[in-house]
Amino acid sequence: MTARPPSLLDITLQTRQQTLSVGQKKFNNLIRKIESQQQRLADWQEAVPLYRQRRSSEFEPLLETYRSLNVELAHFLDGAHGQKGLSKTDRQTISEVIRALAASLMDGDALEAMKALYNKHSDSDFDTEQQQAQQALKSMVEDDFGLDLGDDVDLSSPEEVLRRLQQQMQAEQTQRAEERDRRRAGRKPTARQLRQQAEQQQASQSLREVYRKLASALHPDRETDPQERERKTALMQRVNQAYAGNRLLDMLQLQLEIEQIDVQHIHTLTEARLKHYNQVMAEQLAELQNETRGIEEGFKLQVGMHPYDPVTPGNMMSKLRAQMQLLQHDIHHLRRQRQLLGDIRNLKRWLKEQRQQQDADDGFPDDLLAMLR
Repeated sequence: MTARPPSLLDITLQTRQQTLSVGQKKFNNLIRKIESQQQRLADWQEAVPLYRQRRSSEFEPLLETYRSLNVELAHFLDGAHGQKGLSKTDRQTISEVIRALAASLMDGDALEAMKALYNKHSDSDFDTEQQQAQQALKSMVEDDFGLDLGDDVDLSSPEEVLRRLQQQMQAEQTQRAEERDRRRAGRKPTARQLRQQAEQQQASQSLREVYRKLASALHPDRETDPQERERKTALMQRVNQAYAGNRLLDMLQLQLEIEQIDVQHIHTLTEARLKHYNQVMAEQLAELQNETRGIEEGFKLQVGMHPYDPVTPGNMMSKLRAQMQLLQHDIHHLRRQRQLLGDIRNLKRWLKEQRQQQDADDGFPDDLLAMLR
């Protein structure tokens, strides 16, 4: 593993100093973690659009071909259902396969045709079954989390259900926090609470002081030279963005960049000032972590990956290539299979294999329904 190059803001041992203080060590550690998290966030922000572009141009056309072949297979099996030479068990297996295929192909142009096939080979109505399943899911989620998703939630969309669930959980957390704050408001603050409030105010004051120094040096309205005004305008935008996001590290780096402070200034920070800086930087790190987590979770949800799938900006393309290779294999298999099923002997043998696989897996084999959803 390549060692991290030292930051210009790293505090190093000075003359006659045998070891760094606790605050200095924490300051250096927070710098390291923030810079690492910033790089991770940047990697995600760069990788996701590239992944989506390649998925759209290469994966989705393959997926559409695969889906079309399965639509053809469903119609073929429907036509073969009444063929002479098939047993009652064979016809029952055909209906089960058709229902499984049709249920996974109900979107886009194939929606109505697949729904008709499903209903034809079922004793019930697909829409009714879906409504019952969605209501059961809604009740289960509400019971498990003790929440009310509301009557207007789109139960056909897992993303919408998840979004509503998150909204309700956030609202409940906010309500509990407000109730807790109201109860505390009637109590006399403890010494610890007063100390925490004072430290938070001092940390905010330290951040404002850095901002004021930068703003004083970079305010573009005070410049008469057009080029210098343009340069300071760009720098001031960076300052405002950093201040709005409580990004103290970014602001300190800007101070170094414009030579408002030097390395020696960082080395001579008092323990009290370091404590305030460390508090603000810890909050900055938490914000970066939350932002990165939001991009990662949103990406997995959008492309249908499992929440615990260890996907990273570095391996997401290899995962996509593996999916495409599997899809290409399944397309070739489906085309070959479709040719063979035209012979009733092969069809009967295939139906027997489906029953055996169903008995073994308590469901149809993965390659029958892979990638359809």
